[in-house]
Amino acid sequence: MPKILIIDAKQGNLSSVKALLQDLIPDCQVYTAQSGKKGHKIARKEQPDTILLDISMPEMDGYTVCEKLKEDGSTKHIPVIMLTALKTDSKSIKGLESGADAFLSKPIDPQELKAQVNVMLRIKAAEDKLRAEKELLDETATESEEKYRALYNNAPLSYQSLDENGRFLDVNPAWLRTLGYNREEAIGKWFGDFLHPDWKAHFEKNFQEFKRRGYGHDIQFKIRHKDGHYLDILFEGRIGYTPDGSFKQAYCVFQDITERLSAEQAGKQAERKLHEAATQWQTTFDAMSDSVSIIDNDGYFVQCNSATLTQVAHICFQKHRKTHYFR
Repeated sequence: MPKILIIDAKQGNLSSVKALLQDLIPDCQVYTAQSGKKGHKIARKEQPDTILLDISMPEMDGYTVCEKLKEDGSTKHIPVIMLTALKTDSKSIKGLESGADAFLSKPIDPQELKAQVNVMLRIKAAEDKLRAEKELLDETATESEEKYRALYNNAPLSYQSLDENGRFLDVNPAWLRTLGYNREEAIGKWFGDFLHPDWKAHFEKNFQEFKRRGYGHDIQFKIRHKDGHYLDILFEGRIGYTPDGSFKQAYCVFQDITERLSAEQAGKQAERKLHEAATQWQTTFDAMSDSVSIIDNDGYFVQCNSATLTQVAHICFQKHRKTHYFR
């Protein structure tokens, strides 16, 4: 069960955001605090998976609270989403300098809140797993390096990191196996050059938005395999920042969904053909000049064609006319 902490000086804001989260993410556990001091204390004790932190608070504002959270070894790994009524470049820079991971403008859009929190939860879960593995690997320096390298080399998902211009800084072996290239053919190259022509403009536009928002979720592209065919891929990504708040690099993983999309398309085609066959059968069945009917084991009609209906109607009519005549 994911745990989320909301820190806001106004009780009304706490109540409304808590209710919104419980509606959008029903299985979450929500904690609230009306001051930065209390929020820091709860964060240390409960170790939430994400913190929603309002900037404008008396005594200790959101920037100061964020700095304290990030300076504290027991809470520095918790993602922080800052809430602000007016998102400006100066506030964003100051927030990033204090250690914030993302921003959310007020009034809060429910879908953006859900998306940002879910991304932070996935990132927190991934970082928790990596941190636990790293702690285990740190038993000896040599063993740590070997196991970390094994994890990187054998990761099932394709990983890539990009610089601020969208050029490759790193790719893992799974990426190379999936697309058929060697490292020299990828490192330093522009990501857009590997995409289907119809998707290059999409990447140029959305990479800027990705850098602005700080994360990307369920982003679909068509990417070229070395042998020339294209794969459908689904991306998850997050922007990394330097201590001064400037762009460092984009961290991305993706999965190949080509077979899944093909299976979905095949299913739709099969369903359409089945419908067409059923329609054609019904048309042929109704057009037969002979009486044809389907009767179940109890002697009830299940289906009959137009000729059968005409014949049954005629018999009924004759029977009715004779009965009337002899009264």
